[in-house]
Amino acid sequence: MMAGAKAGGKIALEDAKRNCPVDTGALKQSLHLTEGKATATKATVQVDYDKSLKYGTHVELGARGRPANPFLRNAVDDNQNQINAAIVSEISRAVGRKI
Repeated sequence: MMAGAKAGGKIALEDAKRNCPVDTGALKQSLHLTEGKATATKATVQVDYDKSLKYGTHVELGARGRPANPFLRNAVDDNQNQINAAIVSEISRAVGRKI
């Protein structure tokens, strides 16, 4: 299950890096994929940025006088079909089935 979650997460991570606004480049460079919990039926991953960069939330959600630039949320929303296909493909491969 984790291999499937990571395959989908990598698609979101690549898109987030491609669409992350760049000033100094620190936010873009801090983007990473983290494994979450995994069971026999479920696995999670998280695409996020280094929380020591306090401005990441303001870039994603906006702030007073600054419009939102949701590069993380859009990375998932804009690639949902590709993410789902990667998850299905990886899990099918893991259990020995062809799709």
